Amino acid sequence: MSKPKAFIFDLDGTLVDALPDIQANANRALESLGYDFRLTLEETQPHVGGGAHKLASNVLGLPMEHAETMALYHAFADIYEQHPADFGKPFPGVIETLDALKARGIPCCVVTAKPAKARVKVLDALGLTPYLTLALSPEDGFAKKPAPDMLFECCRAMGVEPSETVMVGDTRFDVEAGFNAGCHSVGFAEHGYQELPEEFVGRVVSLHAFTDLLKLLDD
Repeated sequence: MSKPKAFIFDLDGTLVDALPDIQANANRALESLGYDFRLTLEETQPHVGGGAHKLASNVLGLPMEHAETMALYHAFADIYEQHPADFGKPFPGVIETLDALKARGIPCCVVTAKPAKARVKVLDALGLTPYLTLALSPEDGFAKKPAPDMLFECCRAMGVEPSETVMVGDTRFDVEAGFNAGCHSVGFAEHGYQELPEEFVGRVVSLHAFTDLLKLLDD
């Protein structure tokens, strides 16, 4: 198999350990709307990966189109913009890997379910923006993962084909998006927030260490 020419990354659970910020901001949103319960880290983790709208729906146990769900979603998104990275930080090996890719002239992008304004703030606050050709959220006018739309747009921006690009994530949505786009290969970050679904075992590059990605570029 030929070497990949570009990489696309999920954000939360892949590049950044954002779980403490997601928990804190969800609880701030719940408090702002008068709810009398709060989420623990353990209760928050299963809701990460599907986007803030889905998180709000799951937390309240209400349909996504319900008025209370929408209110929580908007409160969460607004608060996240003010508190993008109070606790979060890149996972071990992420900066080392991005530095190595940049040194080789290999372009990178991010596709995430995080609200667009919060995405920008997080990437800036954690020093990740300079590594990226493009970063996208569904709010930018694209279907959510596992749809491949955001991946296709990133490939266009990087000037590569999906078949020359590696998709790296930590959820079913990321893995399926990579396969749906016809990517060169799909990496799965073991440090993330979800277990690899059984049907994908043996079909992805499991990353025990994030720097293992660089092995895909070895001669």
